[in-house]
Amino acid sequence: MTHDGDENKMYDNEKFNSDDGYYRKRDSSRINDRRRPSRRRYSSRHMYHSSNYRHKRHKHSRHKSYSSTPSYSRSLTHNTPEHSNSIGRTRSKSSKTDRESYSGSDSDRNHRRYSRSSSVNRRRYRNHNKYRHRDRYRDRDRRYSRRSHRPSRRRKYRRSYTLSYRTKYSHRDKYINRHRYSNRDKYTDRAKSPKDEIIHFKWDKGMNLSEYVVLNKVSDGTFGRVLLCEKAGKQFAVKVVRDVDKYTQSAKIEADILLDIKNSDVNSESHCVILHDNFMYRNRNMCLVFEKLGPSLYEFLEKNDFKGFFISDIQNMAYQLLKGLSFLKKKRLVHTDIKPENILLVCGKDDFIEVPFPRSHTGMMTKRPAMSDIKLIDFGSAIYEDEYHSSIINTRQYRAPEVILGNNLYLSFMLNEIRVTICVDIGWSYSSDLWSLGCTLMELYTGHLLFRTHSHMEHLAMMEKTIGKFPQEVISSAKNTQGKNYINRDEPRLDWPEGSKSKSSVHRVEECKTIMELVKPEHRLFGEFIRYILNLDSNKRPTPEEAMQHEFFTLKLPEN
Repeated sequence: MTHDGDENKMYDNEKFNSDDGYYRKRDSSRINDRRRPSRRRYSSRHMYHSSNYRHKRHKHSRHKSYSSTPSYSRSLTHNTPEHSNSIGRTRSKSSKTDRESYSGSDSDRNHRRYSRSSSVNRRRYRNHNKYRHRDRYRDRDRRYSRRSHRPSRRRKYRRSYTLSYRTKYSHRDKYINRHRYSNRDKYTDRAKSPKDEIIHFKWDKGMNLSEYVVLNKVSDGTFGRVLLCEKAGKQFAVKVVRDVDKYTQSAKIEADILLDIKNSDVNSESHCVILHDNFMYRNRNMCLVFEKLGPSLYEFLEKNDFKGFFISDIQNMAYQLLKGLSFLKKKRLVHTDIKPENILLVCGKDDFIEVPFPRSHTGMMTKRPAMSDIKLIDFGSAIYEDEYHSSIINTRQYRAPEVILGNNLYLSFMLNEIRVTICVDIGWSYSSDLWSLGCTLMELYTGHLLFRTHSHMEHLAMMEKTIGKFPQEVISSAKNTQGKNYINRDEPRLDWPEGSKSKSSVHRVEECKTIMELVKPEHRLFGEFIRYILNLDSNKRPTPEEAMQHEFFTLKLPEN
């Protein structure tokens, strides 16, 4: 038994600092007597990663006396004079006197209660060991019965986030970015391994690339680096492809396609970038010489805080892109990668005016390009109609439903007076570019992706929520193609929400708005035009020539 005065005196002379993990004495005579807990006793590395030690630990906690545990917890539980001297020690040897002082008293019952609860909590924590790294040790404090049982929080004991952790759990930040998911979040930006490092062409100002003099760097990409060069007083954009075989082959294909377009586009109606020259630099890097253009539509959106473009500018850009798609269709060519990143403004990055944003109630200022003329770039993945069609094309957010579900074509003919019907999966075609164009135009209007998703099933569900239900022809056709995994087995509909991966996925789909809810009432014609070209049935989707005849291009819509 202890007196109240002794108990208060003991607690006045000591304080547990959980941040540093040791006892700190306030008494001036022992101010320098600071002991760190035993690393084997309190370190998570030794306590939970060593199976032998864990086995001994639980064995002792069940069958041996409580005196075998460190004296920290004992001194807090049993406020006896003989135990108050052991404060600050790392270990205390058991003795007969200690055991006799516990027997038959209230302290003995408290000892058994605390010993049993700590053992149960340690077993519980061991069973939940798989959550330890994922939760960043957040559950550790809840699974310890006493403060003295917690491991140290000293910085040197904390687990540093490794490359494997950031790579494995980088998907947590998918939807943090306000516009789109990118590799620039706080985990994946640090998780670049040396194998994945992009090695670009090394350049110096004033160096010569064949007949071109390097002035400055424009941008970097996956395939290569774009440099601003000069020849005979005229500036060009030279794309220096990385010294990787697959990128070099893709650049050669792009050069052939662009030269074919250039030779056919006599009246400059294609709205495609002009290729002036191509050559190999030192037999290593393929170089493509383009006309000098301005920033991409995505770069302009990003610098403009994703406010969106003016409706009159969108109207002009949409008509130019439709003319470009019409020209490519006549060439029997599919672009396969239409998105804001692959559409460049003709005017420079400094050629803009600052005006009040018309779709804002606060009158905030926004940047507007001086000209709305655009050019279509990046034909590295473009293919001709008679060439092999890969199953997956487009960036996911701009991918058409027939690319995901497949597209069947039924052919019927007579053979020996017998009618034969065959089903051919023709997949995607020119209409997939028109779908990507519709998604791009909505992004130019709102400033954000129309379908912010990274899953096929979730993407299809968002299409239904935004545009409408899939036609029965599309559902029945998908059952015989690669899209059968996304169709319900019992009913002719999408397997949603049964096929969802998580509740958060269902919640994201429920939050999607329809096309008409995303546009203002003054721009109703624009919403109808988007719904017209975003037809879920690719066979009923209009051609670029038919889309240019829409009423949206005949009227001048108000900006606000």
